Amino acid sequence: MDIRNLMRSQLYFSLGLAIAFLGITFCSAWSVAFAAGAVLITLNFWALARIVQHLMYVRKGAVFTLLAIFYGKLIISGLGLYLVLVVWQLPVWGLVAGLSTVVVNATAWGLKNFGRKNA
Repeated sequence: MDIRNLMRSQLYFSLGLAIAFLGITFCSAWSVAFAAGAVLITLNFWALARIVQHLMYVRKGAVFTLLAIFYGKLIISGLGLYLVLVVWQLPVWGLVAGLSTVVVNATAWGLKNFGRKNA
């Protein structure tokens, strides 16, 4: 249940910030790069959460499944980064700021829930 709360928090935080920046800056290149980074990291985080929940119950073939999903995510993320940085030539710092939303969210969520016992 905690992973669902963390994922929900990531969605609200990253996509809320992305929409706010896009609206405030009238879709500047930096805010588009931020939004792209936020979407990329949120999708990666969601996939990781789904994989971990799935692999907890898999007994046979877990290593192959994990590697296949990992490399699939890596290829898709690489294509997304290629599009943002090479094709569209958006600012790197906007992308990095968008990608860092997962770190900020996980830290804030962890501090908020520090010391709580799961019932």
